[in-house]
Amino acid sequence: MRKERFIKIKDLQTTPEGEDGIETTAYGYLMGNADDYTLGYEEEFGDGLKSRTKIIVRGRRSASILRVGDISSEITVETGKRHSCRYSTPYGDMMIGVYAQDIFSSMGPRGGQLELNYTVDCNGSLIARKQMVIEVSDAIR
Repeated sequence: MRKERFIKIKDLQTTPEGEDGIETTAYGYLMGNADDYTLGYEEEFGDGLKSRTKIIVRGRRSASILRVGDISSEITVETGKRHSCRYSTPYGDMMIGVYAQDIFSSMGPRGGQLELNYTVDCNGSLIARKQMVIEVSDAIR
């Protein structure tokens, strides 16, 4: 059953230039069980760009991040494996490599936390170390 949830996303990255991060909140949904679940929400980026995001978590070992809209991507984060993934922006498309170090999940039927730690590379060169922390709780409006 889909029930509205409050979702807080912290997206941190470390690059050769330093550390940077964004934090955003959204209302969305959580479906599934503690091991296999789907999160969905709409994101707004700078300059009025919008996308719908769905994160599918399977067995606490992999997560697929599917984003459709002004910024689109299909990113697979799987512990111990490197995946070639598509990332599209209004300025063009690119293929990136994604390698996951850790996936932590404490999600339950009413919410919890998902943490993804991974690296992003392009043409074999490291672009960034990423940490995405998503907290899900009951929606109170």
